[in-house]
Amino acid sequence: MVRSLALAALFLVTWAGAAAAGELTLGQWPADGWQMWRITFPADGASELYYPQKGTYLVAGYENALPRGKKLRVEGGLTNGLRGTTGSDSDWDYTRSPNLWYYGEFKTTGASAFANVDLVKEKAGREFFVGYSYRQNAFRMTEGVYYIENYAAQNPPNALSGLGSTYTATYQGPHIGVRDKIDLSRRVSVVGSLAYSPLALVQGHGWWNLRNLNFDHTGVGQMVDAQIGLRYALNDKRTAAVTAGYRYQYMSLYSGTENTSDDIAWEKATNVQKGFYVTSEFRF
Repeated sequence: MVRSLALAALFLVTWAGAAAAGELTLGQWPADGWQMWRITFPADGASELYYPQKGTYLVAGYENALPRGKKLRVEGGLTNGLRGTTGSDSDWDYTRSPNLWYYGEFKTTGASAFANVDLVKEKAGREFFVGYSYRQNAFRMTEGVYYIENYAAQNPPNALSGLGSTYTATYQGPHIGVRDKIDLSRRVSVVGSLAYSPLALVQGHGWWNLRNLNFDHTGVGQMVDAQIGLRYALNDKRTAAVTAGYRYQYMSLYSGTENTSDDIAWEKATNVQKGFYVTSEFRF
């Protein structure tokens, strides 16, 4: 873990180059949440998959001073592997019944990463920024079991032998945001930030190995990244500090399509990640 943080820090510093003034942050974000997506198809059917998502992100950031009072800020987060959870697959055919047509569960594992690149300008003691966000969640589904098939409860449940399907969801797009700091004392401050992307490219790619089916989802959506924390400076010069706080990321789809048929609508693709974080900051 320490090695991963050191490598991330070295990459960011090398990428940004020498700086007259800069800031390096290293931390952890144990987050949990979920990813889901839903499609509808003729005549009146729907399919929805749900993936619980838990993992610890290793987070590294670098801030570099630019001419004319601007700054470049780069941040990245990477999980050391999503913990195994139980996901679900639900299907409906409302022309026949409002009840579940099929329902199954499966073991979910995978990986997740995000990155932000921002151009920052300070005004009246508050930072405003514009930038670009990217997030990718990759899931693997194994050990599947069907509890309902063709409206009938399965007792015992019907195991899906050989399940090894995958699904990847990606969100990316420009954002605007604000970051502020309120000093409570010489060393203690409240810090917070909010970034919002009203127009993001949302993509999904699935491979259902039992049917040898590859498919793609494409749509437009939105992204929100908010955090608030308490920062404690470790010296009077404020060149080193520790921050503990809470972070919340939300991404959702407005509308989209699936490439397998023009009659299929990609209606939902929501991702939520939230949890408390701890970071160390070093200014130089």
